[in-house]
Amino acid sequence: MGAEPDSPERNESSSSKFWRRRRRELSNRWRGLVLRNRLTALVVDRVSVCRLLAYYLLESVGVETKMAESGQEALEFIWEDYDLILVDRYTNNMNGLETIRRLRERHVRSKIIGLTSGEIEIDRAAMIQAGADDCLEEPLRANALADILAEIDRR
Repeated sequence: MGAEPDSPERNESSSSKFWRRRRRELSNRWRGLVLRNRLTALVVDRVSVCRLLAYYLLESVGVETKMAESGQEALEFIWEDYDLILVDRYTNNMNGLETIRRLRERHVRSKIIGLTSGEIEIDRAAMIQAGADDCLEEPLRANALADILAEIDRR
């Protein structure tokens, strides 16, 4: 039979389970991440929850972060230099592939990481061909982001 009506298992929402898993995921690698340099990032994602998750992860380790919800908005922000640009595969107004292409056409030298919740291998190949340095799955994993930030910080 199912859980009792007032039991924690029955009342726990899927979002609280998600956030509890996310907290557990923050490994020693993320908690121990200390950046020697002041880093900046731009997060481009149409989904506000994904955008905010990336924002808070980056800000929690001292990365000055701006957000854009469309590719067009991201292109308006490139007058600033960013160490890292995270671009969702499916953004508003123009898709992530086109956003990445246009960023590279404008000689943006930032490390560009594509984000996808779709077919990771197919999207990774397409994003790298468009000019991204790599591609990560959403929801964003703190450990993968820690590795990227540590690499940028060593430059």
